[in-house]
Amino acid sequence: MKRSLQEVVELVVFGLVALLIGTGLLWVVGWVLSLGGLLLKALAGLLWLLLRFVVPVAIVAGIVYFIVKALQGRGNAQPVTAAAGHGQAPAAPAAPSQAASAPVTPSAPKAAEVAADANVAAAQAPAGPEAPAGDGASAGEQDSEDEA
Repeated sequence: MKRSLQEVVELVVFGLVALLIGTGLLWVVGWVLSLGGLLLKALAGLLWLLLRFVVPVAIVAGIVYFIVKALQGRGNAQPVTAAAGHGQAPAAPAAPSQAASAPVTPSAPKAAEVAADANVAAAQAPAGPEAPAGDGASAGEQDSEDEA
């Protein structure tokens, strides 16, 4: 199959055009990838800055959390109620979710107010079937008399 001079020239020109288009596409793809690389590099830099800030804060927050949890665990011994000394049954322990959300650290004035309120309520209680039997002394006073 013999090709004419015109066909050979056309093949060479088409080959050069294809080579030129391929080179242009490679150049455009290179620019796109380099811009994508710069974008990814900037994103990595932002993540690095964020992590440099977040990791130390998370470590400190974790340490503070465990210290507070340990201090609350140490202070969660069986709480003594003011009514327990007057012959009444102690209150049922709170559910675990309630105990974790409310720390048991009463202050001195608050504990004094609770004790005073309990004494006033005991003095105002009606003498009826729920009153303890005996000479009218409260259960706390009877206990102290038994020990003496």
